[in-house]
Amino acid sequence: MARLIITHQGTVIKEYELNKEKVTVGRKPSNDIILDDPTVSGEHAVFLHMQHTYIEDNNSTNGTRLNGKAINKRQLNHGDIVQIGQHEFKFIDDAVQDFEKTVVISAPVQETPAEKTPQKASVVVNSGAKQGETIALNKPYTKLGSAGKLAVIARRGGNYYLMPMSGGTQGDHPKLNGTQIGAESMLLKNGDRIEVAGTELKFVLEG
Repeated sequence: MARLIITHQGTVIKEYELNKEKVTVGRKPSNDIILDDPTVSGEHAVFLHMQHTYIEDNNSTNGTRLNGKAINKRQLNHGDIVQIGQHEFKFIDDAVQDFEKTVVISAPVQETPAEKTPQKASVVVNSGAKQGETIALNKPYTKLGSAGKLAVIARRGGNYYLMPMSGGTQGDHPKLNGTQIGAESMLLKNGDRIEVAGTELKFVLEG
């Protein structure tokens, strides 16, 4: 499944599954994804989802940008960020990022309780003005950082993933255990250290 994570000014506002061949974006009510944004044209752009997924600009006034560059039509890769007006669309291809879906032929696959119900988790602030504060990860998406330097922890199945949500350069991306991450989601483990916008946090799995 391919999907879009839509953000506005650094805040995740919606997740949209690309479950049909053509998904239109614009200000008009006739669009599949309607953006209340004066910098967006009435029929601004379209996502074409076939064997591959493409973004195509509809000769909009302010244009469409892919990873910071103006485009007319381009194929999307997992982790790409499309900017339309003041909104950003992060393209997620689950076929690329889900490393755990392995088919076992010789024996039946048995689900464990951890796969059905996610463990409770939180992050503890290790530095800065909010040192010692605990943030419960009880939502599908939890935003960390500030405008321009953002990260999101996504809860998916029984696991938690760290992913950058800034549209800036890779230099703005968060660090995981001291190493800057790329555009792809990173699976979090108990005790992992996360650094976002100069603040360090510790990921804690409960139980």
